[in-house]
Amino acid sequence: MKRMSLVSAVLLSICTVMVSFSTAAPPQAQTVSTTTGIKWHSDLKEARKIAVAENKPILVVFGAEWCTYCKKLEKQTINNPSIAKFINENFVPVHLDFDKEPKVGQILEVQSLPCTVILSPDADLLGRINGYHTPGPYQQNLTAARDRYRTLKTVVPVEGTTR
Repeated sequence: MKRMSLVSAVLLSICTVMVSFSTAAPPQAQTVSTTTGIKWHSDLKEARKIAVAENKPILVVFGAEWCTYCKKLEKQTINNPSIAKFINENFVPVHLDFDKEPKVGQILEVQSLPCTVILSPDADLLGRINGYHTPGPYQQNLTAARDRYRTLKTVVPVEGTTR
């Protein structure tokens, strides 16, 4: 299983970047609802806290206002009722604008848009979905990432070693 460089450091870096971009006032909306019912989060640090509490992986969807395929992914795939339900039940979803969060995109090695990155609450890379996909293949990738997380949770480290 591929791990991001220094798992904890990566998540700490992401959270630090998120804090550095925020103003002195706390963000007004931590959760962004859409017509699909996906409970999007816009704050990665808060999403991590929820992921730890709910024992779920984090689903980070990167898009941009100008990105045609990002809008197509959201409209035709993510807004699909069965995909939206699957995401809400199995992940803590975070939607980030790549243009507004370039440091987070750089840390997570986003090369093109749209890009979906699935992380454990400890920042283990569970999956990556590059580009637009129809609902079937998208859900297959999400299912595989969810299953990797379940496997990762059951692995017990040998004393004196780290995962």
